[in-house]
Amino acid sequence: MAERLASLVAFYPYRCAQCAHRFLRFHYTFGEEPAGPPSSAERDIKSTRAALQWKRTRREVLLYGVGLVLIVAFLYFITRERAPSDAG
Repeated sequence: MAERLASLVAFYPYRCAQCAHRFLRFHYTFGEEPAGPPSSAERDIKSTRAALQWKRTRREVLLYGVGLVLIVAFLYFITRERAPSDAG
């Protein structure tokens, strides 16, 4: 029961193959960083990924901004007071 509750917050049960000890491990652990400085290919890959991520973020902000402006404009036009018509 405790393992099921722990799995809801990304802690999953594991068993050591050598000693059969059972423990909980966080699912989203990050790998260790390499000891040496990154190579030029790794730097290029990292910069390319960062550029693509920035473009994606910029596009999302632009789309959400335009959507927000359209919603505000729509609400403005449906809530403004109209002049009474002279049907006299």
